[in-house]
Amino acid sequence: MALAFEASEYAARMERGQRAVAAAGLDALIVTAPENICYLSGFATPGYHVFQALVVPARQDPFLVIRNIEVDNVRNHSWVQRHYPIDNLDIALDIFAAAVKQERADKGRVGIEVDGARQSITRPDLLARLLPGVEFEPSLGVVDALRAVKSPREIDYMRQAVAIAEQAMLAGARSLKTARTDSDVAAAINGELAAAGSEYTGSPSYVVGGIGSGQTHANHARRPLGPTDHCWLEVSASVQRYHGVLGRIGGTALPAETRKWFDVSAAALKALIAAMRPGVTAATVDAAGRAAAERGGAGGYWKNRAAYSLGLSFPPGLGEGHIIDIKPKDERPLKAGMVFHLIPILKVPGIGAIGCTETVMVGENGGERLGKLDLAPVTPWRN
Repeated sequence: MALAFEASEYAARMERGQRAVAAAGLDALIVTAPENICYLSGFATPGYHVFQALVVPARQDPFLVIRNIEVDNVRNHSWVQRHYPIDNLDIALDIFAAAVKQERADKGRVGIEVDGARQSITRPDLLARLLPGVEFEPSLGVVDALRAVKSPREIDYMRQAVAIAEQAMLAGARSLKTARTDSDVAAAINGELAAAGSEYTGSPSYVVGGIGSGQTHANHARRPLGPTDHCWLEVSASVQRYHGVLGRIGGTALPAETRKWFDVSAAALKALIAAMRPGVTAATVDAAGRAAAERGGAGGYWKNRAAYSLGLSFPPGLGEGHIIDIKPKDERPLKAGMVFHLIPILKVPGIGAIGCTETVMVGENGGERLGKLDLAPVTPWRN
C-alpha cells in the first residue's frame, strides 16, 4: 500500500478528527469534501463528483463508502481500509444508508459537510428518510480547521511542488524568445509541469499576455505578444495533492513603467514576509504589505486579499481561503507551520496584472519562502 504519509501521521490526524467530532457535540461526521477525505484517509480520486463519503464516528472506527470502480484506490492508497462499494449510482444513498446501519452509526446527532461547489449529498431529505434515527446537522469547519497547520512532511511536499512550478516558470520564460502568443508560453509551462511530475492542480496556471491579464482569472487565449508586452505568469504545481504557486511577469523588453510596478509588488511581498510571525494577526500582516504598496503609489491598484492558506486541494479551487486568509480586519493570529500564497497583485490601468507572488510558510522566526527563484521579472536571457 503506497501511502503519501506514514500510517502514524494518518492515525494522529484521525484521532484529532474524532476529538473534534465529539467536541462539536456530534456522534459522527459524514465527510464529503475531497480534501478532507484525503487528509484523514489518504483516499483521493478525480472522480469526486460522484457520491463518496468518509464516515468518522466519534468513538468507532471510520469507514468509506465509494464507487465500486474506486475500490483499488482504497486498497492501494488509503489508510482507512474499511469500505463499502456503490455498485449502482442510481441508489447511492440507499447503499450509503445500509452501510451506516451495518456499522451501527445510525443513531444520534450526525454532521454533514456542506460544500456548495462539490456537495455530493444532493438529497438530504431522502437520507433523513433512510436513516430516521439520525438527527442531521450541517457541519462546516470540523476537519478544515485541522488542516491549517502543516506537518513537516506536508511542507516537504509543498517545497517539491514549488520547485516544479519554478522549473515550469523558467520554461515559460525561455519560450518568450520565440513565442508569438500567450498560448505558446502556456504550452511550454504546461509541458514542463507534466514532464516534471506535477499532478493536476486545483486551479490552472494563469498565463495571460498584455493588458488582458488585468481581467481576473483570464487565461491564455492566443493573444499576440508584442515586443514590449509583458506576460502574466502564475504557475501552480501539485505533489500528492499538495500545492505550490508563484507569480511573476515575463517579457523580452519590458518597459520601465512595467518594471516599476513590479518592483512595488515585490516590495509589498517582502513586507508581508517580514511581518509573518506566530501570534501576529492576519490583519497586521496585511497592513504591512499594503503600507509598502502605498509608499510605491500602488495602493489603489491592489484590490484583492493579501494571501490565502495553501495546501491540499482539488478542483475547482486552489486555496484554503475558507480556512484562513490574510486580509484586512482579520484578527486571527498566525501559527507556525501555516502556509500561504502571498498575492500582492496590482491591476494597473493600461498595462494589466503586475505582481510578484510566493508560497511562504510561517516559521518560528518569521516568514520563510518555500521557493528560490529571484524576486524579479523573468526573461529568456536572465533565466
